[in-house]
Amino acid sequence: MYSRSGRIETRIPHEAAVRIASLEHPGLVDTGTTQNASPFGLRAIVRKRWMPNEPVLIESPPGEFLSRGWVIYCDSVAVGQFAVGLRLLAPKQGWMRKGGKAA
Repeated sequence: MYSRSGRIETRIPHEAAVRIASLEHPGLVDTGTTQNASPFGLRAIVRKRWMPNEPVLIESPPGEFLSRGWVIYCDSVAVGQFAVGLRLLAPKQGWMRKGGKAA
């Protein structure tokens, strides 16, 4: 069943380092911290504005979990900070565990 947000999955609070790299614009890379996550995607606070539908490579934490995905939304939350919603190309069951490590 869909939630009020339109998601079929439940997001859980999860804080870990994240690195996002554009697959269309070489050199466009950003880092930040996840706020919540599910096997299907995540929300993170980053430093750059991202365009919806931008294909990206997602690492969280950098060097451990790697997935392709795309930007769903990007909202300004403070000066120099943006909340970005990322959808994973394929669901990754159990990619997060305590301590911010990929499973």
